[in-house]
Amino acid sequence: MLKIRIAGSESELRQIAHKAGSTRIKRFKRDNGRTTFAIDVQISVKDFLGNLDLSASEAEGSGSTLIDCNSQEIQAELEQLLDDISDK
Repeated sequence: MLKIRIAGSESELRQIAHKAGSTRIKRFKRDNGRTTFAIDVQISVKDFLGNLDLSASEAEGSGSTLIDCNSQEIQAELEQLLDDISDK
């Protein structure tokens, strides 16, 4: 499982929390006095890669290029990393 922290405005996070089934919005006070809001979401590696857009385009005007990525290779590497972390 991956744990992803999403930061944004409180209203944006309320919408995400409602859809994700989590209502725990964390509030962080920064040194400069500003407040930052965030939620933590857990997602499986397989679901994360299934929702990930693995294509990227170059800047406008220079044409577009797709980056070939093997999602199975990325999934295997992420799962190995998670196994290594779990073993420690």
